[in-house]
Amino acid sequence: MTMWKRLAARLRDDERGAIAVQFALLMIPIAILTFGLIDLSRTSVQKRQLQDALDAATLMAARSTATTDAALDTVGDAALATEMAGLGVPLTRENSTFALGPNNTVVGAIQNVTIKPIISNLWSSGDTHVAAGSTVMRSVNKLEVALVLDNTGSMGSTLGSGTKKIDALIDASKSLVDVLAAAAARATETDAVKISVVPFSMTVNVGSTYQNQTSWLAGKMPTTGYGADVFATNQNRFTLLSNLGLTWAGCVESRPAPYDVTDDAPNTSAPASMFVPFFAPDEPDDNTVGVNQSSTNRYRDARTVSNPGNPIMNNWLPDGVSPSGTLATAWATRSTPIAKYGASNKSKVLSQAKTGTTYGPNAGCGLTSLMRLTNVRATTQRDAVKTKLGQMIANGNTNVAMGLAWGWHTLSNNAPFADGVNPTTTDGKKTTKVIVLLTDGDNTNDTYANPNNSIYTGYGYIAQGRLKNASGTALTAGSTATNRRDAIDYREKLLCENAKAEGVVIYAIGVGVSSHSKAILQACATKLDMYYDVNDADELTSVFNTIAGSIQNLRITK
Repeated sequence: MTMWKRLAARLRDDERGAIAVQFALLMIPIAILTFGLIDLSRTSVQKRQLQDALDAATLMAARSTATTDAALDTVGDAALATEMAGLGVPLTRENSTFALGPNNTVVGAIQNVTIKPIISNLWSSGDTHVAAGSTVMRSVNKLEVALVLDNTGSMGSTLGSGTKKIDALIDASKSLVDVLAAAAARATETDAVKISVVPFSMTVNVGSTYQNQTSWLAGKMPTTGYGADVFATNQNRFTLLSNLGLTWAGCVESRPAPYDVTDDAPNTSAPASMFVPFFAPDEPDDNTVGVNQSSTNRYRDARTVSNPGNPIMNNWLPDGVSPSGTLATAWATRSTPIAKYGASNKSKVLSQAKTGTTYGPNAGCGLTSLMRLTNVRATTQRDAVKTKLGQMIANGNTNVAMGLAWGWHTLSNNAPFADGVNPTTTDGKKTTKVIVLLTDGDNTNDTYANPNNSIYTGYGYIAQGRLKNASGTALTAGSTATNRRDAIDYREKLLCENAKAEGVVIYAIGVGVSSHSKAILQACATKLDMYYDVNDADELTSVFNTIAGSIQNLRITK
């Protein structure tokens, strides 16, 4: 009995089984709580991963070249899908949106993403839905764009489809302006896009309204750098024009080296840096020379007499002058006397020299004047730029170097215009400067069978020695047309190198150009794929629209 009593007492006092029972009873709520915590943790982790993925996708959309909601959404959705791959979160394009926000932002959003719980839906109403949002500020650049466009006589010919190149150029360049103006209208800045227009031939027309700008335009050709004057003594071109009752058409001559390939501001203390008005002198003729004189001293008037041996390109004044009316037979002597340009000869000026640009001091200045940087945000200003483009005509020979120089001048913060943003300022660091250069031929300065062996161009007569070759040697009247072409090519190459070194982005277009010019234009472009080869005039609009899109992208991605 004692033994059984002791056993009963041990069984009564043994509590080990009670703990096991209690643990068994508590196991169910512990499991539920554990899986519930796992669901909460999983939801939190996936929401964080979703937010990280959205941040990355929104940043990628903001860094893209997209400028519309639809384009941004396409880029953002693709980036988000890549970021979410392997995370196990069901996501479709309907769940996410990427769009332009205020103040140059891109806004990304994700809504109604379903996360399947493991156990919590046993007591909850269903699946867990999460959302996320992200906003990225875009670093947006302003644009200053110079359209440097060939307006030489060859642009009046057709290419490929039969459309005149100049007509196709007008339509294409207007289309480019429309694209960039639309980008300006979408921008929050009021001066997001500015455009200048620089038509060029063998010279550039800056506009006759600048005649009194003595801080950068010198009526008298400086004796330093420019070489010998074409007159017997140094003369003020504006005074000569006034004497004869004529006006300046607005064209300028090239500055001498090295200023012809730089953006250095003109300064009266450095005479060679100043610009000079274009003035083509009267060339000798035989309208009063005795017919009995030997043929070596007779110079024919090319307007009325066929004489291929001695073509006179620009005869617009009689060589005899008052009071004596005497004539020298030497070409140089007859070409330079100051009295020819005196008021006494006013009534004798050739009529075509008074209004046109085929003869007279403005011979060769038949192209439209340039247009300075213009803000195209407003419709009226956009249309003003398009109107200027519509005024372009095909006239003259080719000097790409002069066109490039003035395209750069319009973008510069230096005189003569100083319209461009200073690149060293805060605003300047947010501005991209662009030149769109188009030409259809080789640089040209032909030889002629007369004592000048050239016509008067932006370099004056070749004998003045203002055009230098790659060796720094001034060309003379004895130079060949190839020598002159190569020298202008070299000036063009230097301009491209100098402008790009200063941060100017250059697009180049060759319209039916030779392999020689193509190589120069390809080297001039900032990148090889920024050169466009056009073999049909009707391709120009497509090319200009492509460039417009690329320029628009520079506003976002630089």
